[in-house]
Amino acid sequence: MRTYGMAKVFTLSERVPLSAMLSYSNEMIMLLDGESRIIEINDNFLDLLQLSRQETIGKNLAFISPPEVDVHELLAMLKDGFEKKEHIITFQVKDGSERIFKQKSVPSVFDDGGKGITIILEDITDTVHAEREIRESEERFRMMAENIQDGLIIMENDKQVFVNQRIAEMTGYSFEEVWDMGPLAMIAPECRAMVQEQIQNLENHKDMPGDLQMWIISKEGKRRFVYARLTYVQHINTRYIFIILTDLTELKEKEAALLESEQRFRMMAENMQDGLVIVEDGNFVFANQKLAEITGYSIAELQSMRPTDIVSPEDMARIDSIITNVDKDLPAPDEHTIWINRKDKTRRCILTRVSKALQGKTVSMYVTMTDITDSAERERALRDRIASLQQLLT
Repeated sequence: MRTYGMAKVFTLSERVPLSAMLSYSNEMIMLLDGESRIIEINDNFLDLLQLSRQETIGKNLAFISPPEVDVHELLAMLKDGFEKKEHIITFQVKDGSERIFKQKSVPSVFDDGGKGITIILEDITDTVHAEREIRESEERFRMMAENIQDGLIIMENDKQVFVNQRIAEMTGYSFEEVWDMGPLAMIAPECRAMVQEQIQNLENHKDMPGDLQMWIISKEGKRRFVYARLTYVQHINTRYIFIILTDLTELKEKEAALLESEQRFRMMAENMQDGLVIVEDGNFVFANQKLAEITGYSIAELQSMRPTDIVSPEDMARIDSIITNVDKDLPAPDEHTIWINRKDKTRRCILTRVSKALQGKTVSMYVTMTDITDSAERERALRDRIASLQQLLT
């Protein structure tokens, strides 16, 4: 209708062919009549079927044979009368791949009053494959997270979103309890300020991971020593903090036991009346205060020296033989008498007791030293007197 002054002029509008309209759509569209014959089909649908228009128009959908795709799923829905207005269908391609579509069926009425149906297919193959990859990736991540020996906590915008099974094993809390209470609630009170400071430092230096050692308290009230590694990741508007916890309680207990044992050894070594030196690979690795008194050297000086620095040259060859022949299986240490040179150049006679221990490939020599210089000199003086008497008698 066009208006000219007071008049309205009506003319027949130009008709646009349906095929022309269908060609503008990115979807695959096919019109079927009441007998399931193909009335119209667009080029996109023909490309999918790998058929020409002459091979499809006017033919029943059940009797066409696409050379590249299997349309049985579409035929099955057609047989059921397309009761569902929208659903997902899959076409199997002969090269082993698949094409996935969101299918819509729209009841239609043609110019002659006949009824039919319009089938519209939207290709969602890439979307479905991407979703599958995401699900598979999430499943792989979950399998990895649940099977690692470390505890894992993931926080998203300060909200806890993931906790693995190992965390529950470490703390004794269930998933739900850990989820509700948050990771900071498990930290021992004396460590919380340090952890919060570390998290703040992490936020200020987002490009650097943080790590710290701390105590946590389990549900049963037991203290566990853990090594925590924190990594900060900013993804668009989402902030992630990954917290990985390694339980070092057993190692900490072993270290404490080793330290206690070492302290006991040092107390014993420093309070014994004999000098004690430990030699490994020809070097002094330990010397007690009594040995420093015997030799006149400080402990620091002794630890930088070798046995040849204090043992008289005439005794060194015998010392090498002693060290070589010491049997670590003997019930008692070997005893030997040697002469050493003190720092002040005086000579001292030493009674040594030598034991050997093998740790891996390292041979450790434990040598206790007793200063018997006075006894040795008295014995030498006595021998000299005896020798003099014998000389007078003869």
